[in-house]
Amino acid sequence: ESFLDLCNENEFEEADKVLERVLESQIQRLKHYVGQYNHVLCLERNNGIPHADIEMNFSYEKHKEVLQTVFDHYENNRLPYYNFEIRTTNQDDAFLSCCQSRPGMWIDFQAKADVSHDFFYEMTSMLKHFGYRKHWAKGMDNSDPSYVIEQFPDIAKFIEAVKLVDPAGKFRNEDGESWFQALDLLTGDWSESIKEETIVLREQLVEEEKKSECCLIAVCDG
Repeated sequence: ESFLDLCNENEFEEADKVLERVLESQIQRLKHYVGQYNHVLCLERNNGIPHADIEMNFSYEKHKEVLQTVFDHYENNRLPYYNFEIRTTNQDDAFLSCCQSRPGMWIDFQAKADVSHDFFYEMTSMLKHFGYRKHWAKGMDNSDPSYVIEQFPDIAKFIEAVKLVDPAGKFRNEDGESWFQALDLLTGDWSESIKEETIVLREQLVEEEKKSECCLIAVCDG
């Protein structure tokens, strides 16, 4: 908190000294851990500093260019917070996964809530041309739905599947419903191939439910 207060007062040299002391204490703390431990700077979790974060996923093939762009930016611009986090995950095939069809590198930017909106807009604008996919639970209020649908190749299949599986919105909260409606409007008309695929998905789900019911009945009878 002292570091952030000093930054707000443009006392950057004093702020850096505070951060250096925090780093030194964290390094001492890490000596008690065996093996890999990646939460090097996490005192804000303990001290309760209110902060917001936004996380973007990039194709791992672009990780060098993305990171170089970020580092070049901070050669001349000061971070509003004392860290950002980087991680990688393997590819998968889920409709709305940020790693759908490719492995990804994530960058999680953080800032105090009162300056987060402008900072997140700056970061998303700077990195937009790399084609990032947003973490669905971090910073979505700083998102353009039309840009989101361009980054997820199977989003139309997901929307149609939701309509088939949950037509009444039983499993959607208010925020989820607002995104569902926006994406539904933007994806437009469904192709016949997508309809056929989602109908098959629905039939598979029904069959799985029947099997589960049969197993439950068998267990109860036993």
